[in-house]
Amino acid sequence: MSDSQTRPLGPQPEPDADQIDRLNRVFHDLWHVVMFARRDSSSEKIQRLSFREMHALAMAYERPDLILREIRERLAVPQTTLSSIVSKLEKSGYVRRAITPRDMRSFSLEITEKGRDMKEDHDRRDAALARGALQAIPEPERDRFLELFAHMVQGLGRNTSQD
Repeated sequence: MSDSQTRPLGPQPEPDADQIDRLNRVFHDLWHVVMFARRDSSSEKIQRLSFREMHALAMAYERPDLILREIRERLAVPQTTLSSIVSKLEKSGYVRRAITPRDMRSFSLEITEKGRDMKEDHDRRDAALARGALQAIPEPERDRFLELFAHMVQGLGRNTSQD
């Protein structure tokens, strides 16, 4: 079942303090491993891009029809932040602004060959990390893990405003 097909769970009992502590430690360990592994496995070029810059590059690659307003909305950033992101990507030679045929008054991001190479390199490195993570889980349990992980991500998305 893909994350887009994961059915929301109904109300669940509150986790106990030990469960919260254990998950918190696992989250911190996961973050440390991913960030450490990313530094070891990422090219210097990838390391120079922020998460939002890489996400904007990915949108230009995957959805060339998106206009800048839609990219800003998907990144959930103010216009000034998007302008900085786009300027950095342009200056680095990864994208160029182009008037979109969909709306001649709006701009989209056109990915360059250098940007395409960067995105594809990033995807290969992400796939290697995912492969390593999934290989640590017994094969019969992988689908269930992915389903539960998707539920957890959905729960985090709903609860980001809570303390």
